[in-house]
Amino acid sequence: MKTVFKTRSPEETIELGIQLAARLKPGQAVLLFGELGAGKTHFTKGIAKGLGIDEMIKSPTFTYVNQYDLEGNLRFYHYDLYRLNHGDEFFSIGLEDSLHNPHVINVIEWADRLAGLHPKEYVRVDFVGEVDHHEISFEFFDNGIAPEALVEKLWEDWTCPVHVRAHQKQVAKVALQIGRALNEKNILVDLNLLNTAALLHDMARVVDFLSLEKSKFDEEITDEKWSRWQDLRQQFKGMNHGDAAAGSLLEEGYNKTAEIIRLHRSTAILDEAEKFSLLEIAIVYYADKRVKHDEIVSLKERFHDGRERYGNHDNEEQKAIYLEVEKANEDLEKQLFSLINISPEDIK
Repeated sequence: MKTVFKTRSPEETIELGIQLAARLKPGQAVLLFGELGAGKTHFTKGIAKGLGIDEMIKSPTFTYVNQYDLEGNLRFYHYDLYRLNHGDEFFSIGLEDSLHNPHVINVIEWADRLAGLHPKEYVRVDFVGEVDHHEISFEFFDNGIAPEALVEKLWEDWTCPVHVRAHQKQVAKVALQIGRALNEKNILVDLNLLNTAALLHDMARVVDFLSLEKSKFDEEITDEKWSRWQDLRQQFKGMNHGDAAAGSLLEEGYNKTAEIIRLHRSTAILDEAEKFSLLEIAIVYYADKRVKHDEIVSLKERFHDGRERYGNHDNEEQKAIYLEVEKANEDLEKQLFSLINISPEDIK
């Protein structure tokens, strides 16, 4: 799933680069595709600026690579492969070594010259346009993100109930509406990460249902499914369903998806508020609070429903925490929608 932006000045293109830099980790690569004048070098200037490099950034067209020192013995390598033929040998310019160096962030202009010899994890950025008007699309190839193709399998592995699957689909719908609205404002959000985290956030929901009664499910409950549910509830007894799902995804290496799922529990916004600076975490958390069963509703209605269903057994301390969580969600809603051109009522 591509994330598409439109920039109308070099400054806007640079700003997108700055936003991407905040997400880059040592060992990662950014591959840039596009014709001359499409904005690749301005974008690279933004990445360098976001990484704290104050030097003048110029494309190394004749030297192939420029190197810059970062803090903590890290380095930034800026490659320009324009003068190389497709599939040329890259040992001579050090590219193959730097792509596997865990202390280097690589940005590669004219990445089509790699002829498909891409690293396992990278960000692909495509540029179309000329002068100051560019269309820039991002695609994240990140092993830390569970692929959408895996969603159905995980639902089956966890024998995820039909109504829970429907709920997750609606949460993904809400999350993507907000994510795309942010993209329209040139605010970088990874739609792939949003989508799969939303589709999987409740995949282990059966482990902590307050009760498990066949009559409450609007689907056929086979003996095999019922037995699987009982086994899961025993295996993860006393565990929150988000923690159970996150732990399973971590074992598979999907750490980014796992972290979002771990943090969708209601009190996370109070207990780990600092984590909500990452937009994908904030959006999936909020989107979940906008869906009652499989219906998109207002925050007010969702929290009223929560009180009706679960609040009867709460003590005074728990009721006070619930009110804090509701207030924090109202604040989060204001923060998110202050960034975009739609209102909470437009989410349908």
